[in-house]
Amino acid sequence: MINKFKGEVEMYLGFNLEADVDFTEWYDKGRVLYKQNSSEVEKNLRKYLYEGTEIYNGSLMANEWFPKIKVDVFLSHSHIDKEKAIGLAGWLEENFNLTVFIDSCIWGHANDLLKMIDDKHCLNDDETMYDYNKRNYSTSHVHMMLSMALTKMMDKAELVIFMNTENSVQPVNDTISQATKSPWVYSELVLTNLIRKKNPGRKVQKSMEKHTLEEAKRLDVAYPVDELLNRLIPLKYKNLVVWRNQFSKNSDVDVHPLDYLYSQFEKSN
Repeated sequence: MINKFKGEVEMYLGFNLEADVDFTEWYDKGRVLYKQNSSEVEKNLRKYLYEGTEIYNGSLMANEWFPKIKVDVFLSHSHIDKEKAIGLAGWLEENFNLTVFIDSCIWGHANDLLKMIDDKHCLNDDETMYDYNKRNYSTSHVHMMLSMALTKMMDKAELVIFMNTENSVQPVNDTISQATKSPWVYSELVLTNLIRKKNPGRKVQKSMEKHTLEEAKRLDVAYPVDELLNRLIPLKYKNLVVWRNQFSKNSDVDVHPLDYLYSQFEKSN
């Protein structure tokens, strides 16, 4: 199946996926996809120096380690759930031919870049330990590069799905039931609220919208979450099933696969 709708887009919607679904069946497919698309980064720091200097070109380094690619879905998840995320990506590609972004599967690992810099520039005089202040400086640069690259990728993906699991969100006490210990998960949740939202502008066929809404009305998709998650649209397993079924029944119709998902949450007139 060929996705005819690939092109430049901007973020439109964000979903909070609380469904604890086993996507193990699609893990191998997802892994193959990322193996094909991952880029090998040349691990030679000197190539990033401005000519005739010992000063690094930060933009060149960031663009090579964290390049922008065309994707449909940005998948936000805990690093502990990486295999689940790969399985979900395989499911989305198998059923809808959607390209999913998982940072650690596409980009060079930020910690590898950081270690290269630290080994060259952050050791103490006796080269047995890292200098605390030097390493703080190098970490701020690499994390800034990664953070900006993630922001750009989220902005360019039409859909953001947050995998809400016990690894990404946990209760703190009796009054705080939704919290994350990951600075990256927190950053991505904040970005879903800050990034501009742009409607892709595709016309939804009325017959498809009406039929999908009738199925979706039976789904319990509205429940309270904390301030950030409450701004994402609750997404449950039943929504995924309706989405897959509707698209498979109408795969020959000239409708973007994501529109079948969106139509479940359109307000009735």
